Amino acid sequence: MRLLRSALPVAVVVGACAYLGGAFGLRVGTNGNLIEIAPIQDQLDRVQEAARLVEKRFADDVDWDRAMYQGAIPAMLGTLDPHSTFFPAEQFAKVRERDRARYAGVGIQLVQFGGRAVVDFPFPQTPAFRAGILPGDTIELVDGQPVSELQLSEVANQVKGPPGTSVTLSVSRSGSDDWIEVDLVRNVIPRPTVPVRILFDDGTAYLRVSSFADETDEELGEALRRMSRRGMKGLLLDLRDNKGGLLSTGVNIASHFLEAGQTVVSHRGRSSPERLYRSSGSHPSTNVPMVVLVNCRSASASEIVAAALQDHDRALIAGTNTFGKGLVQSVFALPESTGMVLTTARYSSPSGRLIQRPYDRLSPSEYFDEPCSEQFRPSKATVRLTDQGRKVYELGGIAPDVRISTPAATYLQRFTRQLRIVERYAAKLRSQGGTLLRGETPSPEMVDQLLWVLRGQGVRSRPETRSEDRQYLMRSLARHLHTAFFDYDEGRRIEATYDPVVLRARSLLGEAALLQEGKWRDIS
Repeated sequence: MRLLRSALPVAVVVGACAYLGGAFGLRVGTNGNLIEIAPIQDQLDRVQEAARLVEKRFADDVDWDRAMYQGAIPAMLGTLDPHSTFFPAEQFAKVRERDRARYAGVGIQLVQFGGRAVVDFPFPQTPAFRAGILPGDTIELVDGQPVSELQLSEVANQVKGPPGTSVTLSVSRSGSDDWIEVDLVRNVIPRPTVPVRILFDDGTAYLRVSSFADETDEELGEALRRMSRRGMKGLLLDLRDNKGGLLSTGVNIASHFLEAGQTVVSHRGRSSPERLYRSSGSHPSTNVPMVVLVNCRSASASEIVAAALQDHDRALIAGTNTFGKGLVQSVFALPESTGMVLTTARYSSPSGRLIQRPYDRLSPSEYFDEPCSEQFRPSKATVRLTDQGRKVYELGGIAPDVRISTPAATYLQRFTRQLRIVERYAAKLRSQGGTLLRGETPSPEMVDQLLWVLRGQGVRSRPETRSEDRQYLMRSLARHLHTAFFDYDEGRRIEATYDPVVLRARSLLGEAALLQEGKWRDIS
């Protein structure tokens, strides 16, 4: 019986390799004739021979589940690229449950602070928001069970559950001697993917897209129609920190701005022919000057949209280099309820440049962290041309037309974030019954109070950063006060109005207009 059991994990490896063989080695013609099989069969024979030798000669009993699920299969995929991944049965089940939306929550964002689970904010119009949960509340009990010794992920898992079920939270709050107990009904939490929509007084519209989901196209279309009716003269599309999502949604988003028939993206792999995705041109009226904001955490579908608008000279791309994730993944079920995410193709922009950056000489940690480092610069080995003949480069994500770098955080700013000084100050004002008008600017006295708190902890602004630190505290305080007194989305709207990157992007709309007219000059 043990020999039969030990053979099963080997079958998983064989099954995985057989898929790879079907993709890269085995070819069957339309007449059914075998064209090539020897190379992949040689590799399978080696795997089986190694497994037989281990089973026969290893000094101890072999834990084949561990050897295969934690060793052989993940290691095999790890040699291919950073995004191909193996999921053991338990993890694969969680992935499928998440995709099927079988679990829900109460609408709170938790952070770990001081070893406790603290509410960063409740999402607007969710069970937690309606029940009065506030930023800064600390979760003490979940269904009567203490959670102070649990990891943050464990607390989150206890709060989550099937839609329609109940959970009782006991929270402590600054300024209150007693814990507050709330009974909540879990629900699927709807979150807008275009959460921030602003029309500035000069007619500049600002739209932040947080991800590319099923509903994003409709949300963006509704926002654009509303802004157009209100006199939109220019558009800032903010894709910073947007890690992507659905390819079809990315194509639809680009179609809001491109002419019908223009290429948005293409992809191809060794086992799949090239496939082109073209703009439907369904929204030709959106023809105002446009700036797209990106950064090192803009990835995948975000890069597809940015590249399409850049290659067709439709928008000015501003910010920093994007992540460089241009691989297509497909999900496959394997034996014993395990699963695999496998890269099956690579994306190319309309000009033909590959979006994916090199990873052969990088460890996983280097690959995922490097684009956000100051040292990262994309390859400029291969030059492509936009519709107007501007030079763009492949193998490094999307390089902006105009670089807008965010200054490195000062010591005071890092200390403030680490200890959540501003968030705690805003929560305290809210819990003490303070008031705030929507859109109100924090007073200089409030900033002075924060600086006094920081001085009490031995942190002072250096002379060369004193003005910068005051501006940072004012912006951060404006955001967190509006989050505490109103809701998270209002805080993000206020943040955008003070964001120096957004202010710089607004000044580039004149250059974006020249780009539309074919008169743009390189000002980066």
